[in-house]
Amino acid sequence: MIRRWRLVLAAVAFIGWLSYLGYAALTKNRGPVVSHIQVAAAKHAIVAEVNAGPDGKPDQHVTVVEALSKDGPAKGSKIELDNLPRASGFIGPGQYLLLLTDHPPFLVVGQQRSPGNDLSGVGSPLIYPWSDEVKREYEKLAK
Repeated sequence: MIRRWRLVLAAVAFIGWLSYLGYAALTKNRGPVVSHIQVAAAKHAIVAEVNAGPDGKPDQHVTVVEALSKDGPAKGSKIELDNLPRASGFIGPGQYLLLLTDHPPFLVVGQQRSPGNDLSGVGSPLIYPWSDEVKREYEKLAK
């Protein structure tokens, strides 16, 4: 009799665990995740209007829509980012969060192997389609 109750209790616990995992999978955030290390390595953050180039990749000329950090490119200015056509995360023309290096000519910060300002040997740059969710993530990381 006790063995039967243990089996029932184990089955209920197992089904409860599977139900929890199913709930967690269904409610998981599937939006872009802003890299904490990339934010730490960036000196300036902007929201920019990015257009597609003739090859379908992002055009290296962008217009700053909003400056999210001090001393960066001013709102409304047009800047050139040489490494933007190699960026990952481009889904089409629109506004993007761009994390930039310190001095002109600005570059989009690539994927970092570890925190810091050494930008040698980093992966391709990442850009993030601008949305309320990306804004909340950036603000949380930039504190």
